[in-house]
Amino acid sequence: MSKSTKFFLVITSLIILAMATRFLFLIDGSSVLPNFSAVGAVAIVGAIYFRGIYRFIVPFLILWLSDLILNNGFYSQYYDGFQLFGDSFVYLGFLAIAAVAYLIMKKSSWTGLVITGLTGAVAFYLITNLGVWITSGMYTKDLSGLLASYEAGIPFFRNTLLGNLFYSFILVGLFEFGIAKWMNLEEHKAFAPVA
Repeated sequence: MSKSTKFFLVITSLIILAMATRFLFLIDGSSVLPNFSAVGAVAIVGAIYFRGIYRFIVPFLILWLSDLILNNGFYSQYYDGFQLFGDSFVYLGFLAIAAVAYLIMKKSSWTGLVITGLTGAVAFYLITNLGVWITSGMYTKDLSGLLASYEAGIPFFRNTLLGNLFYSFILVGLFEFGIAKWMNLEEHKAFAPVA
């Protein structure tokens, strides 16, 4: 097996394990810590380590597969019938995080990772709460309804931000300081050693 194939499989496996955090805090079909998962970190890590279109496609497919399991298993009581796709605004927010990571992390740094986590969380918050305002009947279709949607989303924003930072540092740290050396993938490391 070539080093590039091994690298691809290692990063893909890390992303799959990270996406499993969506299932960690589920009790009776709802999350105890909504949005505190590695969803944003998966988009960030994919953008850092994969090349070309894979930086968007592989993490997105793993998100989509986790949605299939969640929406048709754990959250099935909220839907009528089989759900092939999740919320399109969540997917758009996820891709926005990946795009932010791609733009900011071209020159990888730990500071850049923090900025990416924060900026990605803001983008996700703005997109998904706009989606709630547009698609649900919970808010009036005027400026006060939009602002109410954003206000209601603040606790979710906090958890998204914490999840982005926490899981990004874990995933990048695992690869940079352990897996890359252990599997002889040092040339694929994205971060310079900490001085």
